[in-house]
Amino acid sequence: MMLLGIAVAVVAHVVPITWTSTNVELGEVVKNETQKLSFEFTNTGEEAVQILEAKGSCGCTVVDFSKDEIKTGETATIEANFKSAKLGVFKKSVKVKTTASDEYVQLWFSGEVVE
Repeated sequence: MMLLGIAVAVVAHVVPITWTSTNVELGEVVKNETQKLSFEFTNTGEEAVQILEAKGSCGCTVVDFSKDEIKTGETATIEANFKSAKLGVFKKSVKVKTTASDEYVQLWFSGEVVE
């Protein structure tokens, strides 16, 4: 009996972006006041990356980001402004797509809207 060995190659999905944090706790946020927050990342890959899209999970979040390429070793920031008219605990996200991956990255922020 002859055994045939089958080699299976597994390619690890490497994302060349390192986020300082993917979760921001805002604490108490005053109703109808804009709260600024940011998510910082570093390009740890071998090629430049570019943010293709970044958007909030609801109309209460406005996102801003650089359209420029981020070279290897460079750091960049995605800025967001959150303003809610609803009281209570919240957990929202910013969905980010880059040239580094076909998948979106979810960045989270949470807190409580108070009077």
